[in-house]
Amino acid sequence: MNEIMVRIRFQLPSLPRAEKAVAEVLLDTPEALANLTLSRLAEETGSSDASIIRFCKRMGYKGYSEFRTELLASLKRDDSVDEEPERISDKDKMSDILKKVFQSNMQTLTNTLSLVNPSYEKALEAMLNARSIHFYGVGDAYVVCLLSHMKLTRMGISGSAYSDVVMQLNSAANLEPGDVAFAISYEGRSRNVLEAMKVAKERGATTICITKRSKSQLVKLSDIALFISTSDLTVGRTIVARRVADQAIMEALLVGITVRKGREYHKKVKVIQEAIDRNKI
Repeated sequence: MNEIMVRIRFQLPSLPRAEKAVAEVLLDTPEALANLTLSRLAEETGSSDASIIRFCKRMGYKGYSEFRTELLASLKRDDSVDEEPERISDKDKMSDILKKVFQSNMQTLTNTLSLVNPSYEKALEAMLNARSIHFYGVGDAYVVCLLSHMKLTRMGISGSAYSDVVMQLNSAANLEPGDVAFAISYEGRSRNVLEAMKVAKERGATTICITKRSKSQLVKLSDIALFISTSDLTVGRTIVARRVADQAIMEALLVGITVRKGREYHKKVKVIQEAIDRNKI
């Protein structure tokens, strides 16, 4: 999907009414922008010149002219404006299902890259300087938390990743400035995660989250917010691709820690690996 269109779709749920009308028209027929002046677009969307300019600035551009030029140029470079993943049906062979799931996951990762911003560098720095890193997530998000925690312990970085709610609150209540509280929640509305992050923030820990929504209680509680963009092929709430994006972000941060720590990291990994090897039959 076109990067600018990904960012528009991501911002859509949190936009004010007038700006949302502009975004919806652009998502539906972006190529129409070639023939629309600022005043004409305002007329077509029932908004105002000021609302459109605010929308363009929210998207990272100085004004309508720059946004219009960049969007039209991006459409020429990339004709896959809004490729929806192929739906899976009961008539699909296993090879077809495999292909569609893989394509959905790859699209999710590509779309998520479109949302990358300076917050990633801030998150990496916070983790590099952390005294300890503690993860908070429920359901399938907890799996990502646990794996990330396990990999950090191999680097000699202490922390926690509890599935039990009481233990999550217990760890959050013991945090101090210099610690990091890291939450993973798709919609940012999980009550248990929110409560743990609220306690962690009150204790002075640096709070980081990975989520889909740019406006949520979790984002408000987070000093640093990282966002994902997902493509869903599933029925109900079992969105496989969201965890692929979560895990990819965590893997990138973990790799960032290893390369920044360099020799210090390799020494600790060697000691831990030797301890593991001694226990093998």
